[in-house]
Amino acid sequence: MAKLVKKPRKNGYKLPDPLPLGEILEDINKKKWILGPSIGKGGFGEIYSAREYTESSKPSKQYPYVIKIEPHANGPLFVEMHFYMRNAKPDEVLVDAFRLSKKMHHFGMPKYIASGSHQHDKQKYRFLVMEKFGSDIWKLFLENNRKFPPVTVFKLGIQILDVLEYIHSKGYVHADIKGANILLGEDSKNPKQVYLVDFGLASHFSSLLKPDPKKAHNGTIEYTSRDAHLGVQTRRGDLEILAYNLIQWLGCRLPWEENLDPASVQNSKNQYMNDIEQFLKTCFKNEKVPKTVANILKYITSLEVGDTPDYEHLRKILADGIKAESGSLKDPLEFNLSKKTPVKRKAARISGSNSSNVGEKKGNDKVVSKLVRKNTKKVRSAKPKEEKSATEDLNGSQILTQEMKRLKEKIEMKKANKKTKVTKVNHGRNLRSSNGHEDN
Repeated sequence: MAKLVKKPRKNGYKLPDPLPLGEILEDINKKKWILGPSIGKGGFGEIYSAREYTESSKPSKQYPYVIKIEPHANGPLFVEMHFYMRNAKPDEVLVDAFRLSKKMHHFGMPKYIASGSHQHDKQKYRFLVMEKFGSDIWKLFLENNRKFPPVTVFKLGIQILDVLEYIHSKGYVHADIKGANILLGEDSKNPKQVYLVDFGLASHFSSLLKPDPKKAHNGTIEYTSRDAHLGVQTRRGDLEILAYNLIQWLGCRLPWEENLDPASVQNSKNQYMNDIEQFLKTCFKNEKVPKTVANILKYITSLEVGDTPDYEHLRKILADGIKAESGSLKDPLEFNLSKKTPVKRKAARISGSNSSNVGEKKGNDKVVSKLVRKNTKKVRSAKPKEEKSATEDLNGSQILTQEMKRLKEKIEMKKANKKTKVTKVNHGRNLRSSNGHEDN
């Protein structure tokens, strides 16, 4: 019986055959990894849970990493691997330097862990080891009836914008921003940070609008930017893709979602982005259009193809939107519209007490006044607490300053090490030259 040949998927790429539980992979630095259960399949490959492996490793069901695996002939993982290696190596301090320069406590850029090639049953695979994250935003979006609270949407916008500014500063665009590629951190019960993943379509951005039919419509068609429909990847295109996501997360259907023929979607986007007011009326229908979204779209349409976006201006637009919704950047991300924030619950209790009769109100006022006086006495008479440790006493900015100092020291050490190596090499050459063995 003839062996069945695996057919390519619609995107032109083959999915890998399943690898067995416990398969051991060796990365380019000879470090070994053991595969756990598969946790999902993407458009180009499969993702497995994983952990480090040594000969003395004890059996464990804990898998703190994930490994993306693709057939070696596929291209996206190759692109992603090299993007991470150039821009997200932990020892290169690039990511941390950017985070500290922007005074961020958290930053949604994943770090490179390891990569390599693997052969199984005469098939060659490419793999990438990554940090393990939580659920993806698209899954949460569907679980919450396709709508997030505005405060959450604007916070997501800021966090993704942070990552875009970083990768743009390195000369790249993401080109495939969407809910499925945005993951929660490990603390999924009290989430404050999301991470932008899947750099399989990342490429160097263009500052010229030169259409390339071979790359036309690249990305996820619902969100592909107008420039990307022409085959041109631009920084303003990444912002446009993000904006389409923000509109959708606010509970809207994008006008072109019903017919995803690439040419039809392209024409629809060109039409609507030339009339922002009509675009937003179509999306939000009878609901009030958030000024935040309107201002972002107006700014994006004002950019020329080679312009460097004003990321701080966009952050301010989003931060103002959060403030207008009585939200705070410090609060955890809340994806469920039915849950009230602590501020709203407090407001509800106050309004409830206001509906009481006057006699009850006076009684409550007396109780409150008594409690205030009692607590004031406690504060005045309280003995000074023991001196806090240096770490506990530091505020956020001081901690960031200390981190920046340590980072600078690390960079200086690396420079010093490089100089030492160069000196040794030159010294060796001088010795050879003095002994009559000068290189030709």
